[in-house]
Amino acid sequence: NDGFSRMTQGEIAGTLNGILSRLRQSDKAVRRGNLLRVGQGADFWSPEHNTVMYDPGCPWKKDGNCSTPDYPTAGTGGVYALSLQYMQSVETVLETYGGPEEEWIDTFGVPRDEEELTNNDFDSVSYDPARIKLLGTDKAVRFVMQGFSGDLFNGYGLVLNVLKQERENLLTAVHEELRLMYGVYVALLLVGFYFLLFRRTISSSYAYTEGSREFVQMLPSHTLTRGEVQLVREHFCGATEDA
Repeated sequence: NDGFSRMTQGEIAGTLNGILSRLRQSDKAVRRGNLLRVGQGADFWSPEHNTVMYDPGCPWKKDGNCSTPDYPTAGTGGVYALSLQYMQSVETVLETYGGPEEEWIDTFGVPRDEEELTNNDFDSVSYDPARIKLLGTDKAVRFVMQGFSGDLFNGYGLVLNVLKQERENLLTAVHEELRLMYGVYVALLLVGFYFLLFRRTISSSYAYTEGSREFVQMLPSHTLTRGEVQLVREHFCGATEDA
């Protein structure tokens, strides 16, 4: 608290402690799963995630320099090592400057009174120079402050991009499989319909053939004249020349 904050020391410490707890939960849910409605963590199915999270190096840096000013080895073990150092630094800040733990109040996400935020009923505003200096001299404080715009932010951003790409790949694969299933369904439907129609047509033709054969057999051909016999033959066999 440098004197400009509208939050008390207990509110700042409690809020920071609450954010740290939620960060740990979210980190564990993404990596290991079985938490925060995440079934299986990325550790078990995403090699790209594991490369960024655990492998030595810092792929989020373009210059390839993985050392950090305050903790030279924190940035060389992937995002996981960097995040562990960040969480430890937050704990150090809370233990050193957080004040009595019983006074901590987590106000993150709690609506504040507008009058409290806009109250200008004061004669002067002053700050504590020692607190301002502390932001640049205490390495734990400095590391926490740099985490929001430096290595940790960029590292988590890269992990987020990997997970987004995995999601896009999954949705694309599901879409392709659904299209394939629909194509197979339509093909089976057409084949089934054609097969059914073909079988019904053949069955109908066979039935008409049998009926015609029975009709011809029932004709009293011995009583027909030569011309009548020729008419019957032309009806069923087409016109033929007389022998």
